[in-house]
Amino acid sequence: MYFKTLKYLTLALVSLVVSLGILTACTQGKSETVNNSGSSLSQPNMILNVKQEAGTCPQTIGIWTFLLPFEGGAEHTAVADIRDAKLVASGKKFVEYEARLRQSYASCVGSAKSERPSVYNFQFRNGKAYFHLDLRQETLNTTITYQGTGGFRPYVRWIAGE
Repeated sequence: MYFKTLKYLTLALVSLVVSLGILTACTQGKSETVNNSGSSLSQPNMILNVKQEAGTCPQTIGIWTFLLPFEGGAEHTAVADIRDAKLVASGKKFVEYEARLRQSYASCVGSAKSERPSVYNFQFRNGKAYFHLDLRQETLNTTITYQGTGGFRPYVRWIAGE
């Protein structure tokens, strides 16, 4: 019962964030990169620096992250700030989404990786952005519990426990 309630609470929270993101995009014409200028839900709370290898790349890429702790672990939800993404690969410990880059970044070859937790990764190549969540190297008991798209953005929910 507890996990079912937690699941619905997380879904409601993700829906709210995705809706706010859509509203912001519609009213401000935002791109897939943002600067973190506050703690508003309309902007990602995790900003990753893009390491450019070739072409023209965005300076940063963002992820909305949410943490719901429970005894012995936590449920994590991540929503990547890329649009029109489609799921290209998934398993119990990894997920990968693909989205077309804006025309101004189509030549980008680069990457971005989160430090804490070190499970989120973006790759930019061939005019596309790839968002990865990889739990295979984690030492805790982890598993992906849900992946999907909401508001044209990819999101993934995963649990880490003792």
